[in-house]
Amino acid sequence: MRTGPRVTWEQSEYSSPETDSSEYARAATAYLAWPLALFELVRGSAGSLWYRAHVRQATILGALLWTGLFALLALPLVLVLALGGPPVGETIAIYAVALVIDVAYFVAAMVVVIQSALRASRGELFMLPVISSLSERLFARRRG
Repeated sequence: MRTGPRVTWEQSEYSSPETDSSEYARAATAYLAWPLALFELVRGSAGSLWYRAHVRQATILGALLWTGLFALLALPLVLVLALGGPPVGETIAIYAVALVIDVAYFVAAMVVVIQSALRASRGELFMLPVISSLSERLFARRRG
């Protein structure tokens, strides 16, 4: 049984040997709209190894970024409830600081997503440090 980074690049019966130019646009779109990448994974559509690696990576990236965003959005409510309902001025201050943090996170996430989409649209094969390793672990195929 072979596992690890090289398994991602091995040919299977569903893989086409060459990357189609339309796959560049589809891979870029997967980064911008990660639910579409998830749909491609669930559907199990055929494509090049390059395309499938990007779809997996885009799905993990999008899911983690959105999970982080929703956790940040819930943080001020959790903090206000944990403080037992502080006075109105403190509550407004908590939400104001949280809003700045939310906007900064959203901008940083959009920068990462747009950069990844641009690189994919140029046909680059790249690895995002944590995302790629997590993607390979989650989508590793067991071969006997």
